[in-house]
Amino acid sequence: ELSLGLQDKFNGLRKLTMDRLGKSKMATDAPVVAVIEAIANNDKDKKTQAAAIKFLAKTADVKYLPLYNKFVNDSSYSVAGASLEGLERLEPTKAYELAKKFSSDAKGGLGTVVNKAIISNGTETDFDLIAKNYQETPPSQEKIGSTIDFGGYLEKLNDNAKIKKGIDYIMIFRNQIPEEYRNFTDPSFKAAFDKLSKAKGAEITEYISNVFK
Repeated sequence: ELSLGLQDKFNGLRKLTMDRLGKSKMATDAPVVAVIEAIANNDKDKKTQAAAIKFLAKTADVKYLPLYNKFVNDSSYSVAGASLEGLERLEPTKAYELAKKFSSDAKGGLGTVVNKAIISNGTETDFDLIAKNYQETPPSQEKIGSTIDFGGYLEKLNDNAKIKKGIDYIMIFRNQIPEEYRNFTDPSFKAAFDKLSKAKGAEITEYISNVFK
């Protein structure tokens, strides 16, 4: 039975089992969840512990709030990031404040969640921080995904100068991608720009059409 993998001595197999359980009908079985709760609280392997916390975070169950608060300051970026993800689902304002606190030294799994929390909850006054985080994210498939989030943040702004600067940052990243791969990546950029155009009107639409070619 799949759940037996949760008891395996190999860290990778325990983690793989949780990934598969999360997509199965057993994801809500009480005995399975109880074992995952124990892993989240006590597992000595940080990546496995983080996987368990992420599993629980997806439930958005408030009973796990003490768990997230306990581990959000963990020395492991993966454990702290998973805990912040849980907080973001239950207490987005608190997660946003913690994300800003962590932003200067957030790496790995924590860095990813920090950026998402700040972008999701950020205001116009956070533009410099959010834009800096976006700029400093290395080119990757993950950054293509974060471009959609960054574009969503730009939709919330009223200052067209900031919006245009944000568009420029997106285009800097897009132009770093070799032309032979742009057939695969440009649809993501186009989706972000189309939503931004629709939200912000003629001036921004014209600006995008002039830079995104």
